[in-house]
Amino acid sequence: MNLFVKARLYSLLVVLILSIGILGACSSSGPVAKPSPTPTSAQVTPGPQPSPSAADWVEVVYFHRTQRCSSCRYAEAGVRYTIETYFQDELASGELVFRVLDVQANANADIVDRYGAYGSSLFINDVENGVDHIEGVTDIWFLIGDDEKFVSVVKDEIEKRLG
Repeated sequence: MNLFVKARLYSLLVVLILSIGILGACSSSGPVAKPSPTPTSAQVTPGPQPSPSAADWVEVVYFHRTQRCSSCRYAEAGVRYTIETYFQDELASGELVFRVLDVQANANADIVDRYGAYGSSLFINDVENGVDHIEGVTDIWFLIGDDEKFVSVVKDEIEKRLG
């Protein structure tokens, strides 16, 4: 076997191993590290839902799979902490709605399709005059474990939509 063929097989093997690792990461049922931004034990429930006559509000939706890895749990805890800490008034008034949804639950199929979610992901929807303006917030995945920066990014993204 020549050197080129060996190198190509080795590269293919490395790519295969990395792919399996990445795909299996969020289905791990092993021990979960507790995230640092600790939310209250109660679920954040959205304040009053926007009424059909309300024209503008912001909806923050964190989607997750049924089986969750420590990074997915950390992300939810960080988003929840940020909303509970900085946006209580907006939640209470209905100007901000927060939801945590399992993408694999049949009951959530319509909203999963509407947002285009397929796994752990954070979306912020700025609803203006009843029209969705949905954007994914992907930067959070690079900040797992950095509590201060994680909260800052989530807070800034929400404030940008509320402003």
